Amino acid sequence: FDIPSVLRDVIKNLWVVILCVLIGFMGIYIGENKVYSPQYTAAATLVVNTRGATSNSISSYTVTGEMASVLVNIFTQPTMYEKSAEYLESGDFNGEISATVMTGTNFIKLNVTSDSPLDSYDELCAVIKAYPALCEEIFDNASILVVRMPSVPSVPSNNPVSENKNLIITGIACVVLFIIVMLSVMRDTVKNQNDFNEKIDSELLGSVLHEKKNMTFNDYLHKRKKGLLIHSNAFISLHFTESFHKIAARLEHIKQQDGACSFVITSVAENEGKSTCAANIAVSLADRGNKVVLIDIDGKKPSLYKIFSQKYDEKTELSNLFDHKISKKDFRFKSYKKNSLLLAANTKPYPQYHRWFDNGEIQKLLDALKSKADFIIIDSAPLSVDSTVTDILGCVDKSILVVRTDTVKAPVITDFINTIDSVSNNFAGCVLNDVYPNILPFSFTGDDESRYYGKKYGYSKYGKYYSNYYH
Repeated sequence: FDIPSVLRDVIKNLWVVILCVLIGFMGIYIGENKVYSPQYTAAATLVVNTRGATSNSISSYTVTGEMASVLVNIFTQPTMYEKSAEYLESGDFNGEISATVMTGTNFIKLNVTSDSPLDSYDELCAVIKAYPALCEEIFDNASILVVRMPSVPSVPSNNPVSENKNLIITGIACVVLFIIVMLSVMRDTVKNQNDFNEKIDSELLGSVLHEKKNMTFNDYLHKRKKGLLIHSNAFISLHFTESFHKIAARLEHIKQQDGACSFVITSVAENEGKSTCAANIAVSLADRGNKVVLIDIDGKKPSLYKIFSQKYDEKTELSNLFDHKISKKDFRFKSYKKNSLLLAANTKPYPQYHRWFDNGEIQKLLDALKSKADFIIIDSAPLSVDSTVTDILGCVDKSILVVRTDTVKAPVITDFINTIDSVSNNFAGCVLNDVYPNILPFSFTGDDESRYYGKKYGYSKYGKYYSNYYH
C-alpha cells in the first residue's frame, strides 16, 4: 500500500468522484420531481371493551385483547371499503386502510393513507362511522370507542429522497473513492524501490527522487515543457542532483569492470523520463571529470534539445550529418557550459531516420567517438513504440532501462528486459525514476516528457535494420 501512489490516483480521478456526485444530485432531483408521489396518513386510536363489563380484571383485558386481534382484520376487508364509501360524498374510497393492535393492550391503531391529506382524513372518518355495524355482526358484546380522534395530516408519511440527500451523496462519494483506492492498490506496477526489488528481477542502478517542475501559469497555459536539469537553476533540490551522481558513479564502476563506455538509455513506454535521465547522467559524468558525448537518436520525437534549450543550427543538427547534408569537418558538437560534455541532437523529427541504421552511419559515429570520449550516452525512443531501438542495442556496450514509478505493469517491464537480453545480452540494469519520498509532498503531478509521444508523428513498425558496420 503506497500512500503517494494512492493519493496521486485519487487526485487524478477526482473528476470521476465529482461527476458521480453530480449524477447523484440529478437522480435525487428527478426522483423528487418525476417519480416521488407524496402519501398522507390520517391516524386514530380505538379501544375495544365488552359491553356491560364492570370489572377491570385480568380476564377482562385478555378477552378484549383477543377481540381486538380479530377486529383488526375486519378493517382491511373489501366489505369495509364498500361500507366506508357510502359515507363519502364522492362514493369512491381510494385510500388504503391499515390497523394494528398495540402489543399487550386492547388498543387498535387505525390508519388511512391517501394521496391527499384531506382525502385521508375524510376516508378515516368514514371508516369510523362504518365499522360499528360490521363489528357487531362478529362480536355482539364488543364496544369500540375512539380514544384519539383523527386530524388532517400536515406532512407526507412517506419521506422524500431529499431528506436523506446528504447521506446518499456522501455514500456515493465514499463508494467511488473506495473503488479508486482499491484499483490503485491492486494495480501491478512498480510503486517504490521495495516494490521494484520484489517484482523486477534486475539490478537497480539507482533511484531518482521526484522533483517538482517550477512552471508558471503561462507555461501550463501554452503547454511549455520544462526539462529538469541538474545545476540549471537554484530550484533543483540536492536530493535530485545526488540521485544522478550515484548513478554516474555506478557507470564508472561498470566501465572499470569490463571497459564499457557507450550506454543507450531507453524505456518501455513514453513519458517515463528517459531523456531527462540521459541528460542528467551525462552532466553528472562530465562533472566528475569525464569526457562525455550525449547523442539523441530519437528520429521521431527528439527531446534533448528542449532540455538543453538548443535551437536549430545547420552545423549542430545530427540528422544533417547522417544525411550527408554537411561534412564531418563542418559538423559541430554543442558544448554545455564550457565543461567536458558535448551534445549531438536534433531539433525536429526525421521520418526516414531508419536509414541511419541501414547505411551504418550511427555505428560509424560511435566507433569514431569511442577513442575520444570516456562515455557515450545515447537517448533512444521507447521500446514499445519503435522497433528500431533493438538496432541501437547492438551498437552499444551496455543498455539501461528507465522505469517510472506507477506507470508500466511489472510483468511488461520484465518481458522487455528479457527482450533486451535476448537481442544484445548487454543489459546493465534499471533506473527507477520519479520516486516519491516517505514524507508526502504537496504536489503529486509532474511529467518528464511529452505525454503525446508519437500521437502527432507516430512510430513506424519498421523491422530491425541491423547495419553492416564500418571497420
